[in-house]
Amino acid sequence: MSEKSVSKDWVYWLHSLITVALMFGVGYLQPWGSLNVIGMKVLGIFIGLLWGWTFIGFVWPSMLGVIALGLSGYQTVAQALTGGFGAVNNTVLCIFLFIFAAYMDKIGLSRIIANWFISRKICVGRPYVFTLMVFIAAYVLGATVSLFTAILLLFSIFYNVCETLGYQKQEKYTVVVLAGIVYAAMLGFALFPFKAVQVMVLGSLATVSGGMTADFGSFTLLTFVITVVCLAVYMLIMKFIVRPDISKFDGVGDMFEELRHTQMSGEQKIAAFFLCLFMFAMFAPSVLPKSFFVTKFFNALGITGSLVFVLTLMAMLKIKGKVSFNFAECAKDGMNWEMIIMFVATMPVSAAMSNEEVGVINFLVELMSPVFTRFSGLAFCAIFLIIAGLLTQVAHNLVLAALLTPVLYQFSIALGGNPVLMCVLFSFAIATAVATPGGSATAALMFTNDWIGRTNSYKYGWLMAIISIIVVVVIGIPVGSLLF
Repeated sequence: MSEKSVSKDWVYWLHSLITVALMFGVGYLQPWGSLNVIGMKVLGIFIGLLWGWTFIGFVWPSMLGVIALGLSGYQTVAQALTGGFGAVNNTVLCIFLFIFAAYMDKIGLSRIIANWFISRKICVGRPYVFTLMVFIAAYVLGATVSLFTAILLLFSIFYNVCETLGYQKQEKYTVVVLAGIVYAAMLGFALFPFKAVQVMVLGSLATVSGGMTADFGSFTLLTFVITVVCLAVYMLIMKFIVRPDISKFDGVGDMFEELRHTQMSGEQKIAAFFLCLFMFAMFAPSVLPKSFFVTKFFNALGITGSLVFVLTLMAMLKIKGKVSFNFAECAKDGMNWEMIIMFVATMPVSAAMSNEEVGVINFLVELMSPVFTRFSGLAFCAIFLIIAGLLTQVAHNLVLAALLTPVLYQFSIALGGNPVLMCVLFSFAIATAVATPGGSATAALMFTNDWIGRTNSYKYGWLMAIISIIVVVVIGIPVGSLLF
């Protein structure tokens, strides 16, 4: 065994020891401030989870956290597991979303969508229009199907473009487009409230507030405005400041003419119909009259129930003796168990932290009060979003969602902010973590891509992070104040 491997083992076991010590040891310390004994135990479990998630991974720290909560005296292990796996609008929703996205990917709908955007005639002879269509394809796929699928698929397509036109690795145009694909996909990921980060934030908000949540239509409209402005700013910087060499497009002609005539298969048409049906189910309660049967139906189902309804129709459909949607296969291929197990731990721990008798959130608010009580209203909103936007570049966004949402709710109530609006803006601020490799798993796709290069990844990563922070403060707060 190499010295490097031994060194990594020691680091791993050191972090493991710290995680266990925090979860089970903090509760034996003298209670701090307004915390009682159970509050100390819950706080220790939460800090231990954050340490384990940051330095080890999501699986065993999450499971140990559930066990620790069950032994804390707050509730039993069975109750903690029930609270985690039974979180309908968090854990259960994510499970079904993974299955749905796996089917869309398996059936090839992602490539059909991408090919449609890049093969439009308007792109011929217009390099920046073509580039914008690549970004829009990544945005749409990131919003509707899968963030990783969007990035990897558009990477693959753009590599072929570079080969055709003669662009090399780490050439300016190559770098700015590949980085832009990552950014556009992340902006699309931030659009709807049923993606992982948003689900975590809104779920935590509902837990600590007793049911408060954001309207689907208002959430999407606000994030649509923010994300479109972000993408537009990136395009303007690309065209007028970065100014890459686009002369290789001259005289190339219609590169993707054959894709324009590609027909969707029967299965892909069915998949597209179900994707549209799901999106309709999400928007219907927000845009249709409240008295309509359809509005009442999807309102009664809720987001998770609407998705289950669509999956049920998909499983029922049988054409010429063949079932297109194989539930078991999609569940096997699409499930991100690390994220699911993290949700299972986060939900009961968040509930314990927000419990008035436990008092953890009140303690954290007291701790942070010297910083945030200097501001009120819009100033508080701006400062909090800037801090969150910077923190997410070096800390995992799901960890920040679990840590800061309950605190954000309490400060919003105390300092005159709208907690729903703030959580919507906060979910966007931490969803676009791309400036460092540790910000998110998505950022790692950019930093490990030798076509972009590590130095360029930092440069464009921080550019995109700064764009996001400025836009969410300058555009998001005033527009959100009108909508919420």
